[in-house]
Amino acid sequence: MNWKRTVSTLTLGVMLISTHTVADASTSIKEKQEEQQKVQEKRNDVKKNQADTSSKIEVNKEEISKVQAEVNKMDAQLQDIINDVAMKRQEIKRTEMKIEDLEADIKDYQEKMKAQEAMMKERMATMQKNGGGSINWAEFIFGSKNLSDLVTRMITAGTIQRSDQELFDDYEATQKSLKEAQADLKAERASLLKQQKALEVRQAELEKKMKQREKRIKELEEKNIKFESQIFDLQEIEATLVAQEQAIAAEIEAQRREEEEARRRAEEAARQEAARKAEEARQAEAARQAEAARKAEAAREAEAARQAAAQQKQDNKTNTPSSSSSNNTAPSTPAPKPEPAPAPKPEPKPAPTTSTPAPSSSMFIQPASGRYSQGWGPASGAYGYTFHNGVDIAGPTGTPIRASATGTVIRAGWGGAYGNHVMIAHVINGQVWTTVYAHMNSVSVSSGQRVTQGSNIGTLGNTGNSSGPHLHFEIHKGGYSYSATSAGSTVNPRQFF
Repeated sequence: MNWKRTVSTLTLGVMLISTHTVADASTSIKEKQEEQQKVQEKRNDVKKNQADTSSKIEVNKEEISKVQAEVNKMDAQLQDIINDVAMKRQEIKRTEMKIEDLEADIKDYQEKMKAQEAMMKERMATMQKNGGGSINWAEFIFGSKNLSDLVTRMITAGTIQRSDQELFDDYEATQKSLKEAQADLKAERASLLKQQKALEVRQAELEKKMKQREKRIKELEEKNIKFESQIFDLQEIEATLVAQEQAIAAEIEAQRREEEEARRRAEEAARQEAARKAEEARQAEAARQAEAARKAEAAREAEAARQAAAQQKQDNKTNTPSSSSSNNTAPSTPAPKPEPAPAPKPEPKPAPTTSTPAPSSSMFIQPASGRYSQGWGPASGAYGYTFHNGVDIAGPTGTPIRASATGTVIRAGWGGAYGNHVMIAHVINGQVWTTVYAHMNSVSVSSGQRVTQGSNIGTLGNTGNSSGPHLHFEIHKGGYSYSATSAGSTVNPRQFF
């Protein structure tokens, strides 16, 4: 199993477990402790995997050392060959110079012999003219193979005077030097040819060794890059894992505080509403009592008036002698009119309550405006991946990028193929989500910062492994887990927009 995928899978498991630690307010302390224990166990698994990978890296470092020792040995061999080639080239150069000297000497000998032959011809002509009648010159001349053979015949026959002997001796010495020079020239040319062939062999061997060395060095560099990448990726994964846990814990704590604040506001609103209703009931009771008192007073006054009228009537009957004297009867006192009921007091308005702006009804919003240049799903593999884990939104450099949902920033800054990027952890309805914003031109948030849905986190750009200005956006269900050949933990972002 690929070590990176293994660690990423463990990371995802940790993130999924972390979603239930404190998100549900009804979770008991014991259940929270059990969840925390599971998180710790997963972290231990990750650390064990890191230890195993580190052990493998140490083994590979030993292999690298062996390769380096082999390269060093090859370098020593190459240096010997290079030195040998340089010496052979010097030998060839010396031989070529010697050949040039011999050719010059031969040329000098040949010119000297021509001059000596001219002098000897002149001397023999003088000898024939002055006293050589008894010598058969025809036999000497036509029986000789060349001028040297002629001179030898003449010396043997005693026909050359001792005074001329020095001339002929010098000629023979020149002739001998010429033959020796010609023989040396032939030998040197043969030696030069041999040296050139030996040089070609050594040069071919040198080229072969150089190619072998280059191959081994390339293997060495690839191994170094691979192992350094493994170490870096392990560190990155561990850092991301810790940052994710911290971000999720912070997000859950922020949500808990928000829920606590919302509950406090609700309780305050309920208390105010209860106080308002109590005041309304008190005012209604006071109004009812006032109305009852008014009605009782009106009834009492009406009864008093009725009694007064009855008394007056009785008095009239007593004082009047006959019914005909009714014209002198005083008019009865009219009953007093009931007073109008007091107008009810206006009900008090409830005290205003404060609230935070309601977020979008969508779980995630589109993080930037622009054109979709590539979707989520299978890819050609031309850029090193056969599955595209997010969507690409193309637009002008500097286009604002917004947080797709409320959450806590895991990472913010530069990072390899993503270039400038931001990772945000979200906890929505108890489920952990992670969003990734890549190839940004600028970043305006920092790790650990909490952002709300729609808030600005940076601008669109063309950093990292990018062929043009665009935002690469991913949504992971759970923690971040990358795969170049499958969806991994990602989902299609466009289903939410």
